[in-house]
Amino acid sequence: MCVLFLISFVSCKKRDDYPKFDDKKEGLVPEDVIPPDDKIEKITQKIMDQADVVGVFQMDSTVSLADGLERTHIRFLNKLNQPTSIQILEIDLKKKIVPYVMSSFDDHLYVAQPVSDMAKYNEISSGGEILAAINGATTATYSYIKNGRKINISTTSGKEKTRPFFAVQSDGAAYIGNCFDTLQFNFEPYDINKFKGLISGTGWLQYRGGVIVSTSAVVQANTALGLSSDRSTLYAVVVDGANSSFSVGVTFNDLARIMKAIGSYDAFVVNSGAASVMAQRQLSAGSVGLASWNVVNRPPVSMIGSLNGVGFVKMK
Repeated sequence: MCVLFLISFVSCKKRDDYPKFDDKKEGLVPEDVIPPDDKIEKITQKIMDQADVVGVFQMDSTVSLADGLERTHIRFLNKLNQPTSIQILEIDLKKKIVPYVMSSFDDHLYVAQPVSDMAKYNEISSGGEILAAINGATTATYSYIKNGRKINISTTSGKEKTRPFFAVQSDGAAYIGNCFDTLQFNFEPYDINKFKGLISGTGWLQYRGGVIVSTSAVVQANTALGLSSDRSTLYAVVVDGANSSFSVGVTFNDLARIMKAIGSYDAFVVNSGAASVMAQRQLSAGSVGLASWNVVNRPPVSMIGSLNGVGFVKMK
């Protein structure tokens, strides 16, 4: 007897303008049609009220991937009347959703792999189902730990070093910290041996509640992670920036405002540019247990892979 299992994701509006998972045509640029939208999601309203980055709201849609894990896609024109597209994962860590540090090919290799393929390779070792995933580092200069193994730990010291990191502790608790003591950020001691997973990023957006002002005015694609003050809610954000007619990207300062508005207390940029990718698990229709991970944002066709990433796992 064959039993068919299908996963369906629940959206309040029952639609999203992108992506179309059932569209099997290859080599075609999807038509960019923004449907009319007269209902604004709560997380979008927070950005509009507090971040001062939205010029004209266009649309948004929230999809529930599991109890405690929601993905919201937001599109708007920024203050310069430029299109912007943001994907936000809101993870309630009090539920059975666990962040898991992935590595390329679920190994300890210094090679890159697309995030969607990385999720496939890492699902068995994650202990559950990876429902969504984001990219991590693209070079071996970043620190990371996987399943308690210190694959790469930066030894650079000095007051100029401000690299932030996201870690999962042995008890499953999430933590965002600073790799080194600096003049701007006070070092908070931690026991690295208690981290079973860790990835570092490129620069701070928020530190212990304060927004960090950047001197960079570059508008680009970005991937960011943020954690609430009580460390119970994790935010993973990917802003598109590969195609300026779809989304121009965002500056670090505007991204910092967005992270604070949605609820982050600590937040940092994981990576920027062509590496910024978010993928979502999908079961193939007509198949039993055959999963794939579809990219839900719009990176460039020649997007680069990552050495690591973070998957968001529904535990069995």
